Amino acid sequence: MKTMLAVLAAAAITVPAAAQTTDDSLVARPLAHRAQLQELQQRLQNGDDRGGRADLLARVNMRLATGDFRPGDRILLDVQGDTALSDTFVIGPDRSLRLPSPTTGTLSMTGVLRSELQEKLQTYVARFLVNPVVRARPLIRLSIQGEVERAGYYVVPADALLGDAVMAAGGTTAAADLRKARIERNGDELIEADDLHQLIAQGRTIDEANLRDGDQIIFPTAKRGNVNENLRFVGLLVSIAGGVYGLTRAFN
Repeated sequence: MKTMLAVLAAAAITVPAAAQTTDDSLVARPLAHRAQLQELQQRLQNGDDRGGRADLLARVNMRLATGDFRPGDRILLDVQGDTALSDTFVIGPDRSLRLPSPTTGTLSMTGVLRSELQEKLQTYVARFLVNPVVRARPLIRLSIQGEVERAGYYVVPADALLGDAVMAAGGTTAAADLRKARIERNGDELIEADDLHQLIAQGRTIDEANLRDGDQIIFPTAKRGNVNENLRFVGLLVSIAGGVYGLTRAFN
């Protein structure tokens, strides 16, 4: 019988350090708003020592100028009543987006933040359709590895629940060592097990967890005889029954 990822039902209400918003994490946060980045930019230019590093300012300037979208990035678009425009689309080599008929030409995504995607595409599609109902979601590519039912790479909306991303991979198996679950970035531990459990229990999103393209969610294999220890570790368990609408597996 499949085992879903379980977490403490009575998790603390404090936000794990990995999800707290600092100047550095704000710059990397997938759904950061332009106003937030501009406010940080102004503080850094004025010599605010709380975050006033030259490299941080350079990152803010770069993100505001070039935007968030790179060639190969995916966008989930849903236009009510139009099946041709309701699909996953890929950003082209020139950072532009080409949509099928009835749109024409390409839409440059240079300088566009993920948080601006909805408004950008709403305005663009409205040039070709009357009062369109548009929903656009930027996708982030995550690797979900180890003791899950379907390990692999998944493209997930930045505003999706972290728990739903795990459930897109089928949830954890009975052999998973939840005490050693973690999220890694470039081979380094980013979020340890306790914080990962807490983020899921609190219903935090991919964005709120400050995850980026390429981050890995890992569930190691438990040593033989550790199942009862896992149960004692997590205490009162609740199963995640999140919706996984819009979460798609990336095979390339």
